[in-house]
Amino acid sequence: MIYAKWAALIVPSFFMAVVGRLLAPFLPFFVQDDGYLPSWLSWFQTPDNPCDGDAGHWERHPGTDAWSTYKRRVAWFWRNVCYGFDIDILGVEVRSTDELVFEGDRDVGAKPPRSGWQWKQVKRDGKTIAWQLYGVVQYRLWPQRCLRVNLGWKCFDFDDAVSDQTIQWTAMVNPFFGTNVDNFVEKE
Repeated sequence: MIYAKWAALIVPSFFMAVVGRLLAPFLPFFVQDDGYLPSWLSWFQTPDNPCDGDAGHWERHPGTDAWSTYKRRVAWFWRNVCYGFDIDILGVEVRSTDELVFEGDRDVGAKPPRSGWQWKQVKRDGKTIAWQLYGVVQYRLWPQRCLRVNLGWKCFDFDDAVSDQTIQWTAMVNPFFGTNVDNFVEKE
């Protein structure tokens, strides 16, 4: 049943992804002095970062003049489209009393690149209430790109212990995910 629920949520998430990208050029005009959108636009906000993004986003989009700020914010809304919707509406509330069941390789990731898979389930009273399938396949002949798959609900925020929170719904398959492998090569 939980898998059917996840699949049914693809339609509203896709719809909001289209709406969010159409609104991305306009959302920067609503950013408040604290760097966040007003509560009535919270579906388009990343709750863990202001509309100017994180440190990596600032590196990609530097500058503090009006045009640089506008471009940076549009790029952030485009990249992180409708996070608030995928958390507040499509997300799953997990509790500290829930159990996290993990299978796979804990070191799988795209930054730095490491191929493998993870399967996580959040269980309550023996019943799965959320799951995540995460995988990376590093290409041998194209090391700066990889296949990255992230389906289910983002169970990244906890390892073996679950904390009270709402975890984000996700459906991402990117066959050309950039790994910036040069940043991870050890210098001799």
